[in-house]
Amino acid sequence: MLVWYNCWAVEPALLLRRSDLAEILPFRGIRYNVEQVNLDDVTSPPYDVISPSELEYFLNRHPKNIVRLILGKEYPTDDETNNRYTRARSWLNEWLADGTLMLESKPCVYAYEQRFEFWGGMRVVRGFTALVKLHPWEDKVILPHEYTLAKPKPHLGSVIRATNANLDSVYGLYPDENAQAASLLAQIYKNVPDAQAHDRQGVKHSIWVVDDQSLIDDLVDLFKDKQIVIADGHHRYETSLAYRDEMRGLAAGDNFNPYDYVMMTFADIDSPGLVMLPTHRMVRGVPEDRIERLIENLSDEFFVFDVSPADLLEQTSKLPNAVGICTKYFSAVVVRKDNPESVESLGVLTLHDKILKDAVGIGGEGLRLEDHVFYTRDADEAIKSVENGECQAAFILQRFELAKMLEAARMGIRLPQKSTYFYPKLLSGMVMRIIE
Repeated sequence: MLVWYNCWAVEPALLLRRSDLAEILPFRGIRYNVEQVNLDDVTSPPYDVISPSELEYFLNRHPKNIVRLILGKEYPTDDETNNRYTRARSWLNEWLADGTLMLESKPCVYAYEQRFEFWGGMRVVRGFTALVKLHPWEDKVILPHEYTLAKPKPHLGSVIRATNANLDSVYGLYPDENAQAASLLAQIYKNVPDAQAHDRQGVKHSIWVVDDQSLIDDLVDLFKDKQIVIADGHHRYETSLAYRDEMRGLAAGDNFNPYDYVMMTFADIDSPGLVMLPTHRMVRGVPEDRIERLIENLSDEFFVFDVSPADLLEQTSKLPNAVGICTKYFSAVVVRKDNPESVESLGVLTLHDKILKDAVGIGGEGLRLEDHVFYTRDADEAIKSVENGECQAAFILQRFELAKMLEAARMGIRLPQKSTYFYPKLLSGMVMRIIE
């Protein structure tokens, strides 16, 4: 039996006591001093979407660009005492000392807005940034929606240990019944922003510093009965959990522990401005006969529709939970014969469980370690990688509704790594946090 709770359909066993749900707090944020730098020059996308060429772009754009802290560059001469992590710590301390970065005088929350054009129309996503108490996934206070990859975590762990800071924000979605949080912040958004930046896609990011204690108290109280689904930042969240556990081993007493919290930006799950896009897969380095015989091995469980590579993306989007496949041998759209419209039959789940794992032979650690599977948001790029021989196969996924992702999270179903791509990304450098 499902119970409707805060507009979420969940099993009764998942319902938690009010005191067990999300705990948020204001914090003393660190922001760039806009009298010294232009935010357009010193902000960047999150570390995990920055390509090598983009890294060079941001490094060259400004000597104090945030990319030096969140990603940095490696050199052949790096050693234990001089590397991208020790440099990040030095730069963070230096920029705080010379006034490039400013520490807020008192705890605040930060109203956040993104304005952007998408598919011919203007969209707006509004939310706010605060601290949230860390919980392991099994507490079901903060819910993951997808699995994580292995490679980013050592980097993130080194960054947080070196800087003792949250330099990027986790992105969380919450149910805002009757637009209560939006109503609390409505007047704030009418004011002139305290900081504003434009990213390379033309998205305008704005933040407002909120230090009204009464308003903050209302937000804190409002979140006491919320569950939160992570949209972006699973790696950052899991790294913060691990750091919390490390620091607990060094702490004494029962005082407030700042590492029990992580910086998170919250948006309403029903915001009409939210855009969730698919991430397509490219495969290489597997036995060629598995690719050559792929359609033959899928024919018992799948309907198969031959489609030209040029029409693959369009045709994949037309059938429920379909997957597009392009190889040098064939190009087709496949759909499971059993219950194709259920959450369990989402295209990305079908691709990983039935196609990559069972038919191609890639699963488990092979996926986590990215030994054979590579990702792109550009379907044309994926298909061209097959045509030019860089990859053996491209798998095209359709965009699915946010409600499906949330339904899966509520049911305890975690989607595969990189199942979703939320656009636009939060902009790194708008606000940071020293874990103090």
